[in-house]
Amino acid sequence: MIHIKALILAGGYGTRLRPLSCSRPKLLFPIAGRPMIEWILDELSKNGVEEAVLASHYMADMIKGHLGDKYRDIILHYSVEAEPLGTGGAIKLAEKNLGDGEFIVLNGDIISSPPLRDMVQRHRSMNAIATIMLCKVKDPTHFGVARLTKTMRIVEFIEKPKLGEAPSRWINGGAYILSCEALNHIPAGRKVSIEREVFPELASTGRLYGYKYVGEWFDIGRFEEYRRANKTVLGRVSGGKIKVASGVRVEADAQLKPPLYLGSGTIVGRGAVLGPNTSISDSTIIGEDGKIVDSILFKRVHVGRGSTVKGSVIGEGAYLGDCVNLGEGCVIGDNAIIHRGVTLKGGVAVCSNKEITKSISRPRIVI
Repeated sequence: MIHIKALILAGGYGTRLRPLSCSRPKLLFPIAGRPMIEWILDELSKNGVEEAVLASHYMADMIKGHLGDKYRDIILHYSVEAEPLGTGGAIKLAEKNLGDGEFIVLNGDIISSPPLRDMVQRHRSMNAIATIMLCKVKDPTHFGVARLTKTMRIVEFIEKPKLGEAPSRWINGGAYILSCEALNHIPAGRKVSIEREVFPELASTGRLYGYKYVGEWFDIGRFEEYRRANKTVLGRVSGGKIKVASGVRVEADAQLKPPLYLGSGTIVGRGAVLGPNTSISDSTIIGEDGKIVDSILFKRVHVGRGSTVKGSVIGEGAYLGDCVNLGEGCVIGDNAIIHRGVTLKGGVAVCSNKEITKSISRPRIVI
């Protein structure tokens, strides 16, 4: 057991995940058939964490309504921001829930498997004020990049450097161990970015360290990464097999290609082809000869006869008529209706409750 608390930063609006984030926080987006927050809490549980605080703002009631006050063996607390306070401000607001020792901080939009036990031990052995999990990327030009010493002390972060000027390829991976002393460096009562305001100040103390992490790492703030995370996690947990929940009905001649998840109460029609890399949530209906590949379907989706869905994300309660064709990168909002025979080219996003009667041949958002 680590015997320290964890703080999950869960207050973001998920603006790049609209229109689906208009009706739910991104922590409740399904990955391999389960809400993202459950994967994060499972990682904490594996590392022996027994108490966690969720720092939330946007649709905080939905998160608490889903989780309650306990998730498996983890006791849950909630720190709710009246107004968005940024990553640093959210940590400062939760101070009263964090105790007087070290604590873990996780960005709620990151899927990874941080080696928390080892990170805590390294943090303590270096007498660090903060230890940041660092991930190596091919192209560091879109990130804050760490300048490191041989002892893994972080001298500074360089924001979005040119490729030839990057001090390394190691970026902030969204998991930290903070000593309670670090809270003294976060001003109270206002919006604060821990990345831009606090970490540079901690670096000047000489006690800001990095921890190199090599493993699964996904920032699901964009649909492309969200789908990639679903594909990777689904492949890992399914073991190359088809995962089927209770009450699923699959008619004759349907083809199921792993990795594939079918949620409870789902009905798959004759001749349908599902998968690979596809997650279909509860109470969904797939019509005869429907084809779905590399996609994520939320609950209660209806896909009509002969319809094709490729590389798309479809929101809860959406209805696709017969012979609909969705191209790579389409996003369909909750309860949207796509009429029979409509083709949506790749990159079309349809807002919730919208009705589409004609094909769309170029990427755009339909409001």
